[in-house]
Amino acid sequence: MFRRLLTLAAGTTLAGAAALAIATPAHAAVADVTFGPLSIGDYCHSRYPAAWIGFYESAGLRCYSGSPSPQQYVGSGDPYLACKYLTTDVVMSAFRGTSDALVCRVVR
Repeated sequence: MFRRLLTLAAGTTLAGAAALAIATPAHAAVADVTFGPLSIGDYCHSRYPAAWIGFYESAGLRCYSGSPSPQQYVGSGDPYLACKYLTTDVVMSAFRGTSDALVCRVVR
């Protein structure tokens, strides 16, 4: 009798745990991830080997080299693709943040 009760209790516990594992779906969270000039520079360097720094200016995402003392414009990039390059999260959008930062809205 005791063995049957123990088996029934164990089976019920396992069934309850399985039901909870199935019934609790994962919830995605939306987050804003900010990248500064050096991080943007990693993306820029992948497109333009001379570039090492980047800013998301009013004219768009722009890449600069810094070998000569003043920064030299080398080319521009796509903010959305920069986000895809810089994060493994699912990227929803990209926009300009404070101090010419790149802000990526992602789903985690």
